[in-house]
Amino acid sequence: MFALVLQRLGLQFILDVVLFPVWWYKGGLRRVLIALSHSLQDTNRSLAPGLWLKHIFTPMYGQTDIQGRLMSFFMRVVNVIGRSIALLVWLIILFCLLCLWFGIPLFLMYMIVHVLSI
Repeated sequence: MFALVLQRLGLQFILDVVLFPVWWYKGGLRRVLIALSHSLQDTNRSLAPGLWLKHIFTPMYGQTDIQGRLMSFFMRVVNVIGRSIALLVWLIILFCLLCLWFGIPLFLMYMIVHVLSI
Protein backbone atom coordinates (compact mmCIF):
# COMPACT_ATOMS: atom_id res chain seq x y z
CA MET A 1 0.00 0.00 0.00
CA PHE A 2 2.77 2.40 0.96
CA ALA A 3 4.63 1.71 -2.31
CA LEU A 4 1.50 2.47 -4.30
CA VAL A 5 1.08 5.83 -2.56
CA LEU A 6 4.72 6.73 -3.18
CA GLN A 7 4.34 5.71 -6.82
CA ARG A 8 1.27 7.93 -7.26
CA LEU A 9 2.97 10.86 -5.49
CA GLY A 10 6.03 10.46 -7.67
CA LEU A 11 3.97 10.30 -10.85
CA GLN A 12 1.94 13.36 -9.81
CA PHE A 13 5.14 15.27 -9.02
CA ILE A 14 6.61 14.47 -12.44
CA LEU A 15 3.37 15.49 -14.17
CA ASP A 16 3.27 18.75 -12.20
CA VAL A 17 6.85 19.57 -13.19
CA VAL A 18 6.25 18.72 -16.85
CA LEU A 19 2.90 20.51 -17.12
CA PHE A 20 3.94 23.60 -15.13
CA PRO A 21 5.00 25.63 -18.23
CA VAL A 22 1.65 24.87 -19.87
CA TRP A 23 -0.18 26.23 -16.83
CA TRP A 24 2.19 29.20 -16.50
CA TYR A 25 1.66 30.41 -20.06
CA LYS A 26 -2.01 29.45 -20.37
CA GLY A 27 -4.10 29.56 -17.19
CA GLY A 28 -1.63 31.63 -15.19
CA LEU A 29 -1.20 34.17 -17.97
CA ARG A 30 -4.97 34.56 -18.20
CA ARG A 31 -5.15 35.30 -14.48
CA VAL A 32 -2.29 37.78 -14.68
CA LEU A 33 -3.85 39.61 -17.64
CA ILE A 34 -7.17 39.87 -15.81
CA ALA A 35 -5.46 41.17 -12.66
CA LEU A 36 -3.41 43.72 -14.61
CA SER A 37 -6.46 44.97 -16.51
CA HIS A 38 -8.40 45.34 -13.24
CA SER A 39 -5.47 47.26 -11.78
CA LEU A 40 -5.40 49.60 -14.78
CA GLN A 41 -9.17 50.12 -14.57
CA ASP A 42 -8.97 50.86 -10.83
CA THR A 43 -6.16 53.35 -11.40
CA ASN A 44 -8.11 55.02 -14.20
CA ARG A 45 -11.16 55.23 -11.94
CA SER A 46 -9.04 56.67 -9.15
CA LEU A 47 -7.19 59.27 -11.23
CA ALA A 48 -10.11 60.00 -13.59
CA PRO A 49 -8.37 62.19 -16.18
CA GLY A 50 -11.41 61.87 -18.47
CA LEU A 51 -13.67 63.34 -15.80
CA TRP A 52 -11.34 66.31 -15.37
CA LEU A 53 -11.28 66.76 -19.13
CA LYS A 54 -15.08 66.57 -19.31
CA HIS A 55 -15.42 69.48 -16.86
CA ILE A 56 -12.52 71.55 -18.20
CA PHE A 57 -14.69 74.62 -18.90
CA THR A 58 -16.73 74.40 -15.69
CA PRO A 59 -15.67 77.13 -13.28
CA MET A 60 -14.36 75.96 -9.92
CA TYR A 61 -16.04 77.07 -6.70
CA GLY A 62 -18.73 78.92 -8.64
CA GLN A 63 -16.30 81.66 -9.74
CA THR A 64 -18.07 82.84 -12.90
CA ASP A 65 -15.92 85.92 -13.51
CA ILE A 66 -13.22 85.81 -16.19
CA GLN A 67 -10.39 85.49 -13.67
CA GLY A 68 -12.00 82.50 -11.96
CA ARG A 69 -12.77 80.81 -15.26
CA LEU A 70 -9.19 81.26 -16.53
CA MET A 71 -7.70 79.96 -13.31
CA SER A 72 -10.09 76.98 -13.30
CA PHE A 73 -9.29 76.18 -16.93
CA PHE A 74 -5.51 76.21 -16.45
CA MET A 75 -5.74 74.31 -13.17
CA ARG A 76 -7.79 71.59 -14.84
CA VAL A 77 -5.40 71.45 -17.82
CA VAL A 78 -2.50 70.89 -15.41
CA ASN A 79 -4.54 68.27 -13.56
CA VAL A 80 -5.45 66.42 -16.78
CA ILE A 81 -1.83 66.40 -17.94
CA GLY A 82 -0.50 65.24 -14.56
CA ARG A 83 -3.12 62.52 -14.14
CA SER A 84 -2.63 61.30 -17.71
CA ILE A 85 1.12 61.07 -17.17
CA ALA A 86 0.55 59.16 -13.91
CA LEU A 87 -1.79 56.77 -15.73
CA LEU A 88 0.78 56.27 -18.50
CA VAL A 89 3.51 55.56 -15.94
CA TRP A 90 1.25 52.99 -14.26
CA LEU A 91 0.57 51.39 -17.67
CA ILE A 92 4.32 51.12 -18.29
CA ILE A 93 4.82 49.52 -14.85
CA LEU A 94 2.07 46.99 -15.58
CA PHE A 95 3.64 46.20 -18.95
CA CYS A 96 7.01 45.62 -17.23
CA LEU A 97 5.30 43.27 -14.77
CA LEU A 98 3.80 41.35 -17.68
CA CYS A 99 7.22 41.07 -19.32
CA LEU A 100 8.60 39.85 -16.00
CA TRP A 101 5.87 37.19 -15.90
CA PHE A 102 7.03 35.92 -19.29
CA GLY A 103 10.70 36.07 -18.36
CA ILE A 104 10.78 34.40 -14.93
CA PRO A 105 10.55 30.76 -16.16
CA LEU A 106 13.06 31.40 -18.92
CA PHE A 107 15.48 32.96 -16.44
CA LEU A 108 15.02 30.06 -14.01
CA MET A 109 15.63 27.50 -16.74
CA TYR A 110 18.78 29.38 -17.81
CA MET A 111 20.04 29.48 -14.22
CA ILE A 112 19.33 25.77 -13.67
CA VAL A 113 21.16 24.82 -16.88
CA HIS A 114 24.02 27.17 -15.99
CA VAL A 115 24.41 25.72 -12.50
CA LEU A 116 24.17 22.12 -13.68
CA SER A 117 26.74 22.68 -16.41
CA ILE A 118 29.42 23.82 -13.95
